[in-house]
Amino acid sequence: MKKDLGNATTAKLSSHWTKAAVIGSIWAAIEIVLGSFLHNLRVPFSGTMLSMSAVFLLVAFSMHWKERGIIIRAGLIAAVMKSISPSAVILGPMVGIIMEAVILETVLILLGRNIVGFIIGGMLGVTWAFIQKIISLLIIYGFDLVRIAEALYFFLVKNTGLENLSPIYLVLLVLGVYMIAGMLAALAGIISYRRVKPKAGINAGKESFNPAEEHPFLLQAEQQKFASINILLITILIGITLFFLNRQNYYPALSGGLILMGFVLYRYQRAMRYLKKPSLWIQLFLITFFAALTWEWISSGKLFAVSGLIIGLEINFRALVIIFGFAGISVELRNPLVRSLLYRNGFSNLYKSVSLAFATLPGIIEYLPRKKGILRQRNNLLGRFLNMADLLHTFMSQELAIHHNVFIVCGKVHSGKTAFMGKFIQECRKIGVQVDGILATGTFIENQRDTFSLIHIREGQSYELAAREKKPGWFSYRRYFFNPSAFERGLDILTKGLAENNDILVLDEIGPMELGGRGWYRALQVLDRNYRIPQVWVVREKILGEVRDRWNIPEENVFHIKKYRPVELLQKISIFAKTGSQ
Repeated sequence: MKKDLGNATTAKLSSHWTKAAVIGSIWAAIEIVLGSFLHNLRVPFSGTMLSMSAVFLLVAFSMHWKERGIIIRAGLIAAVMKSISPSAVILGPMVGIIMEAVILETVLILLGRNIVGFIIGGMLGVTWAFIQKIISLLIIYGFDLVRIAEALYFFLVKNTGLENLSPIYLVLLVLGVYMIAGMLAALAGIISYRRVKPKAGINAGKESFNPAEEHPFLLQAEQQKFASINILLITILIGITLFFLNRQNYYPALSGGLILMGFVLYRYQRAMRYLKKPSLWIQLFLITFFAALTWEWISSGKLFAVSGLIIGLEINFRALVIIFGFAGISVELRNPLVRSLLYRNGFSNLYKSVSLAFATLPGIIEYLPRKKGILRQRNNLLGRFLNMADLLHTFMSQELAIHHNVFIVCGKVHSGKTAFMGKFIQECRKIGVQVDGILATGTFIENQRDTFSLIHIREGQSYELAAREKKPGWFSYRRYFFNPSAFERGLDILTKGLAENNDILVLDEIGPMELGGRGWYRALQVLDRNYRIPQVWVVREKILGEVRDRWNIPEENVFHIKKYRPVELLQKISIFAKTGSQ
């Protein structure tokens, strides 16, 4: 019953999305690696430097691939991928990434992919970093910050004798610096691409990397317990606190704010690393000090007023409420359920592209030059990126091959899927078909599932997989605790099952945990690379669409246990094995 698949059919994901996935994954890798590097060195204006690197990259890729719309798509993908960054707050960077892409794409559509379009797009893209900074400060501290800044400005002007200096000149000066930075980044992208274009691709065969190599970044977000309802709860608490704060009803505002902060500290301890930054507390102190110093200076000439001190403390409290709230929301945006909602609400192309980009990110990070290598290879960095892009595009095209050899058995929770598979295995053994893989059987106490066991199909050995009762070394997921060694054992069984060329390989079962990068996720990565041996995956009905879409499994390979018999599944697999078609 052995069979070679031959040429795999590609899934219907357009070239626009695959190329966007390539650009987005490279962009996200640079954001994560370079961003962490600049953050650790505490380099000033690191956000501006990241914007310049993004413009450099996007301009070069806009010259390399000229399809309209791939830059915006790449921005969406990179923004979603930014959610796995070690940073505590991700909302700001995600918005910045999307806006840079939208601005550059819009300018290129209006002015064309020429030197003028690239330069203006680059200037506006980097300038957005400054505009977003201002907007962020207003969101965090409120419009009282404008009055403090105005008072401080006039205080400094009067005491320095520069009374003819208009504030507009200072704003224009800063904007000019950002625009020049954007122009230089765009020019660097144009010049570098023209220099390396004739050489692009000549090293692609010499330098290779494993795009799907496992990397701790991928699973970092999954170590956090999520609850999507918390987004609504945090948003309500922020709204209530700011409502009373704006009306100077300090007691209810203080109560709401303290409840919010306490909840976020309890629920998202790791996200509050932002509070350890000395720069934050220096900033809050300076705002309070200058508010107290200058609040009544314009109207009365009086330095240091209690009313100013109160306003400063109010601004700082508002800032802490926003920081705590956005930190909590940022964590919840990493929720695998958010990725699932993309698929369920018509964003399947984005879902597919993000999945591909996440799969290749570890390899990209490993492929990037190390800190010392950046200086040595600075003249060939773009060429390295272009070669990597070609490799990635080839890899992603291969990853989109449809799995005609994977068959899904689906049903609701506790509906008898494992029992169905037991009968299927019996039918296989009747005609001498060799089946290997794993089953997950359970025990019940008072009509509730209590434990799960992992069964090696060929040898019949049993291993503890999950239980309601906590055990040393086990990790929790929803209502159960899971045995990590059982997953390692199952991975070993499935890997050997592929190597030994069994007639059929079984994986029972795939649930929400796998879509979140845990459970049998690593086993699925191994099975995903095989198009030859027929496989049967047991899948919960609720996530059937997401599993089919993520691993490119055709609809005709789905067998619902309420509609089909085990022997019908075996007959379909037999036809596949003999003819290689469905």
